[in-house]
Amino acid sequence: MQYGFIIDQGRCIGCHACTVACKSENEVPLGDFRTWVKYTEEGAFPSVKRSFTVLRCNQCTAAPCIAICPVTALSKRTDGIVDIDPSVCIGCKACMQACPYDALYLNEGTGTAQKCHFCAHRTEQGLAPACAVVCPTEAILPGDFDDPDSIVSRIRREGGLGVRKPEAGTGPNVFYKAPVEAGITPMETTPSGGYLFANQTPGLQVDAALFRAMEEKARARTTYNVDHPAPWGWMVSAYLLTKSIAAGIFLAGFLALRPQGLVASPWIHLSALILMTLTAGLLVGDLKRPDRFLLILLRPQWNSWLAKGAVILTAYGILLTGWAALGLLDPLPPRVQALLALPGLASILTVLTCLAAALTAMYTAWLFEQAKGRVLWMKRGLAGHLLFQALVAGSGFLLLASPVADLAAGPLRWMLGISLLLHGLMTLAEPQLAPEGRQREYHAAASLVSRGPFARLHWSVGVGAGILLPAILLALPIPALWSLAGALALIGLGVEEHILVRAGQALPIS
Repeated sequence: MQYGFIIDQGRCIGCHACTVACKSENEVPLGDFRTWVKYTEEGAFPSVKRSFTVLRCNQCTAAPCIAICPVTALSKRTDGIVDIDPSVCIGCKACMQACPYDALYLNEGTGTAQKCHFCAHRTEQGLAPACAVVCPTEAILPGDFDDPDSIVSRIRREGGLGVRKPEAGTGPNVFYKAPVEAGITPMETTPSGGYLFANQTPGLQVDAALFRAMEEKARARTTYNVDHPAPWGWMVSAYLLTKSIAAGIFLAGFLALRPQGLVASPWIHLSALILMTLTAGLLVGDLKRPDRFLLILLRPQWNSWLAKGAVILTAYGILLTGWAALGLLDPLPPRVQALLALPGLASILTVLTCLAAALTAMYTAWLFEQAKGRVLWMKRGLAGHLLFQALVAGSGFLLLASPVADLAAGPLRWMLGISLLLHGLMTLAEPQLAPEGRQREYHAAASLVSRGPFARLHWSVGVGAGILLPAILLALPIPALWSLAGALALIGLGVEEHILVRAGQALPIS
């Protein structure tokens, strides 16, 4: 079975009965929606056409929300319905980022994600979903697409149907009859002119819409829609920075200070371990159900890079703890000395820690690639860029601390310079890194950084103060300025990672 809907846009009158019935049937909180109606208008007075589009979960064949969920809270039932187990959800909000259709919301009362489940409690009794029952024009037609005799299958065979974002590869099971492109494709419309009988919430998304309206003339206007606030905020930005520093400290320390011996520099490992602990704290703190955070390790969903990342962070933390303990034990106990004297053991441990550090830096790129709703995060080469950023963060941090930690500043100076060069080249190449098939969305989001609301911060702090100025200071033969270069590189990197998180969530996706 594969339950789904056909929505006849030619019949929909925009009465919102489906929205109200859904809220009543499923006790949807105020301000949240499982289904809603979007109004769009095309043309100019006096020849204006208004259209209504019912938006909701698409019960995808290849649902990205299932793939990204770290704890198997989301699953696809045997009848094709994508559902959530609220007793398992940890409130990480990753599923909200993975959905290209804005179909999930966070219930602030329970701290768990929720969405349309096709009124499963009704369909199990042979009843239609509440939204279809109340629709006065029969614009909402539910049915089983795997049943060739069902009404939805018969209409589908007639052709002429449209779906939302087929390029996302999700296999949506909500089809639109007499589709209005402005209603099902967010890039075709702009809300910059304001709404009919509602106020838009001021903030980043409105600023992004106004910028896009100046950059590109849309074919239609969005005159009514519902709010979808950005799920991830400053904690995710801070997590990216602390994770970069924690991973980069060991990598930069190994590459630049290897002659001194890592065991002889316990300060390096302790610093990385402290940053790793802070990273874990930010991750747990951003969960809406932090009491359930251990479920990521106890019942992981191995397709999710959030679950894989938790294992990587744990492994890296354990290895750092071991290195820090070795550095603090002076002299080493005889048994430990004998163990480390085994041929190749120290090299194996070093390689394993470097591998764990590199994966710690890069795995977020593969997590972002699963966020099908945020195209800016899906850019090609992000894993390599995050690795270069980790080297910038690690060498900048160690160079800043070198006067008090008795670290050799010369090798760290070269490490930071090379890392800044690679980071800068990847930053300049970003317009060419669009993911296949979603170039238009990507360039619209990237323009927010290069020319839009984030441009001043990006060019002045992220690039100017964070890349160019440190490079100039490193070229001068004054060690005190090298430490300043390290501090500026960290500030610039933090700004760039915050912009990535914010800009990726700025454009409307429904």
